[in-house]
Amino acid sequence: MKTDPFIGDRVFVYGTLRRGFINNDATLAFREGASFIAEGTLPGGLYSVGWYPALIEGEEGRVHGEVWKITQPGIMHILDDYEGLFDDGPPEYQRARRMVETAQGRIEAWAYIYLYEVDPMQRLPKGDWADAFNTPGVSG
Repeated sequence: MKTDPFIGDRVFVYGTLRRGFINNDATLAFREGASFIAEGTLPGGLYSVGWYPALIEGEEGRVHGEVWKITQPGIMHILDDYEGLFDDGPPEYQRARRMVETAQGRIEAWAYIYLYEVDPMQRLPKGDWADAFNTPGVSG
Protein backbone atom coordinates (compact mmCIF):
# COMPACT_ATOMS: atom_id res chain seq x y z
CA MET A 1 0.00 0.00 0.00
CA LYS A 2 1.39 3.37 -1.01
CA THR A 3 1.85 5.93 1.76
CA ASP A 4 -0.13 9.16 1.38
CA PRO A 5 2.44 11.88 0.49
CA PHE A 6 0.30 14.59 2.12
CA ILE A 7 0.38 13.19 5.68
CA GLY A 8 2.12 15.82 7.81
CA ASP A 9 1.42 18.61 5.32
CA ARG A 10 -0.34 21.71 6.56
CA VAL A 11 -3.45 23.30 5.07
CA PHE A 12 -4.71 26.87 5.49
CA VAL A 13 -8.52 27.02 5.57
CA TYR A 14 -10.38 30.33 5.61
CA GLY A 15 -14.03 29.51 5.04
CA THR A 16 -16.48 26.69 5.58
CA LEU A 17 -13.75 24.25 6.67
CA ARG A 18 -12.93 26.35 9.75
CA ARG A 19 -14.03 25.26 13.20
CA GLY A 20 -17.63 26.16 13.99
CA PHE A 21 -18.90 26.07 10.42
CA ILE A 22 -21.05 23.66 8.43
CA ASN A 23 -20.84 19.98 9.15
CA ASN A 24 -21.14 17.87 6.04
CA ASP A 25 -19.29 14.71 5.03
CA ALA A 26 -16.26 16.62 3.75
CA THR A 27 -15.88 19.00 6.69
CA LEU A 28 -16.35 16.20 9.24
CA ALA A 29 -13.81 13.98 7.45
CA PHE A 30 -11.34 16.87 7.32
CA ARG A 31 -11.65 17.64 11.03
CA GLU A 32 -11.28 13.95 11.92
CA GLY A 33 -8.27 13.50 9.63
CA ALA A 34 -6.37 16.66 10.54
CA SER A 35 -5.34 18.48 13.70
CA PHE A 36 -5.68 22.19 14.37
CA ILE A 37 -2.33 23.99 14.72
CA ALA A 38 -2.95 27.75 14.83
CA GLU A 39 -4.95 30.68 13.59
CA GLY A 40 -3.20 32.60 10.84
CA THR A 41 -3.41 35.04 7.95
CA LEU A 42 -2.40 35.28 4.33
CA PRO A 43 -2.09 38.46 2.28
CA GLY A 44 -4.95 39.14 -0.11
CA GLY A 45 -8.61 39.98 -0.35
CA LEU A 46 -11.55 37.86 0.75
CA TYR A 47 -14.84 37.81 -1.15
CA SER A 48 -18.19 36.12 -0.80
CA VAL A 49 -19.06 34.07 -3.89
CA GLY A 50 -22.32 32.68 -2.55
CA TRP A 51 -22.28 30.40 0.47
CA TYR A 52 -18.48 30.18 0.45
CA PRO A 53 -15.51 32.57 0.28
CA ALA A 54 -12.80 33.26 -2.27
CA LEU A 55 -9.23 34.30 -1.50
CA ILE A 56 -7.82 36.62 -4.16
CA GLU A 57 -4.07 37.16 -4.15
CA GLY A 58 -2.33 40.40 -5.07
CA GLU A 59 -4.71 42.65 -3.15
CA GLU A 60 -4.15 44.69 -0.03
CA GLY A 61 -5.43 43.16 3.18
CA ARG A 62 -5.15 39.96 5.18
CA VAL A 63 -7.31 36.86 4.98
CA HIS A 64 -7.93 35.19 8.35
CA GLY A 65 -8.10 31.45 8.75
CA GLU A 66 -6.67 28.38 10.42
CA VAL A 67 -3.71 26.09 9.82
CA TRP A 68 -4.32 22.36 10.16
CA LYS A 69 -1.94 19.40 9.88
CA ILE A 70 -3.07 16.38 7.86
CA THR A 71 -2.87 13.26 10.04
CA GLN A 72 -4.78 10.62 8.06
CA PRO A 73 -4.51 9.34 4.48
CA GLY A 74 -6.91 10.62 1.84
CA ILE A 75 -7.62 13.99 3.44
CA MET A 76 -6.02 16.09 0.65
CA HIS A 77 -8.10 14.17 -1.89
CA ILE A 78 -11.25 14.97 0.13
CA LEU A 79 -10.25 18.66 0.26
CA ASP A 80 -9.47 18.81 -3.46
CA ASP A 81 -12.84 17.25 -4.22
CA TYR A 82 -14.63 19.64 -1.81
CA GLU A 83 -12.94 22.64 -3.49
CA GLY A 84 -14.03 21.39 -6.92
CA LEU A 85 -10.66 20.45 -8.35
CA PHE A 86 -12.16 17.25 -9.82
CA ASP A 87 -15.30 18.85 -11.27
CA ASP A 88 -15.93 18.89 -15.01
CA GLY A 89 -14.64 22.07 -16.59
CA PRO A 90 -12.06 24.49 -15.24
CA PRO A 91 -11.72 24.48 -11.45
CA GLU A 92 -12.59 27.55 -9.36
CA TYR A 93 -9.55 27.11 -7.14
CA GLN A 94 -5.87 26.31 -7.43
CA ARG A 95 -4.10 24.57 -4.53
CA ALA A 96 -0.74 26.24 -3.87
CA ARG A 97 1.82 26.36 -1.06
CA ARG A 98 1.95 29.67 0.82
CA MET A 99 3.62 31.01 3.96
CA VAL A 100 0.96 31.68 6.62
CA GLU A 101 1.60 34.20 9.39
CA THR A 102 0.73 32.77 12.82
CA ALA A 103 1.49 33.58 16.46
CA GLN A 104 3.97 30.67 16.26
CA GLY A 105 5.77 32.24 13.28
CA ARG A 106 5.47 31.58 9.56
CA ILE A 107 4.13 28.14 8.61
CA GLU A 108 4.15 26.74 5.08
CA ALA A 109 0.71 25.40 4.18
CA TRP A 110 -1.43 24.55 1.20
CA ALA A 111 -4.08 27.18 0.42
CA TYR A 112 -6.90 27.26 -2.11
CA ILE A 113 -6.64 30.38 -4.28
CA TYR A 114 -9.72 31.50 -6.23
CA LEU A 115 -9.15 31.74 -10.00
CA TYR A 116 -12.14 33.70 -11.29
CA GLU A 117 -13.20 37.32 -11.19
CA VAL A 118 -15.20 38.43 -8.18
CA ASP A 119 -17.80 41.11 -7.59
CA PRO A 120 -15.99 44.03 -5.88
CA MET A 121 -19.18 44.71 -3.92
CA GLN A 122 -18.81 41.29 -2.26
CA ARG A 123 -15.43 42.02 -0.67
CA LEU A 124 -15.31 41.24 3.05
CA PRO A 125 -13.36 44.23 4.40
CA LYS A 126 -12.13 42.48 7.55
CA GLY A 127 -10.92 39.47 5.55
CA ASP A 128 -12.62 37.11 7.98
CA TRP A 129 -15.34 34.69 6.86
CA ALA A 130 -16.34 34.08 10.49
CA ASP A 131 -16.93 37.80 11.00
CA ALA A 132 -18.92 38.12 7.76
CA PHE A 133 -20.89 34.94 8.44
CA ASN A 134 -22.07 36.35 11.77
CA THR A 135 -22.81 39.89 10.51
CA PRO A 136 -26.48 40.52 9.58
CA GLY A 137 -26.99 41.62 5.99
CA VAL A 138 -23.72 40.18 4.69
CA SER A 139 -24.05 37.32 2.23
CA GLY A 140 -22.36 34.16 3.27
